[in-house]
Amino acid sequence: MAQETYTGLILLTGVDAPGITQKLFGALSPFAVTIIDIEQVVIRERLILTALIGLNKAHASAIEADLNACAQELGVDIATSFSAMQPESIAAKSGLLHIVALANPMKPAAVAAIAGAISEHGANIERIHRTASYPITAVEFVVSGATQ
Repeated sequence: MAQETYTGLILLTGVDAPGITQKLFGALSPFAVTIIDIEQVVIRERLILTALIGLNKAHASAIEADLNACAQELGVDIATSFSAMQPESIAAKSGLLHIVALANPMKPAAVAAIAGAISEHGANIERIHRTASYPITAVEFVVSGATQ
């Protein structure tokens, strides 16, 4: 049986400004932490940054306290969730599909229809990313678990 990995999921949200990412990861740097996954997006000056870290379970409370202090200093919100995971549950996924939707303009009903079709095939949307905005909008859906 594979050994469990203790992880922390960090979700930072707030108004974007220079130095936020540096200060967040600076707060983590005194600890024996590894970055397993990281994602950041800014839409209309609003930042959403997530990171999945591997850590020593004994350090979780200290990391959470330092992240809370970091959030207060930066004027952002930081939520954390710590848990043990099997290594295979955090391994890179294979067999990903990429679906690109083109529209002018992109309507909510179109996104709902695409998401519904993905769900009907037992698949899950891992990532959504706008790749073009003019003259048409292009949105890429990265999908895992599709059986057909």
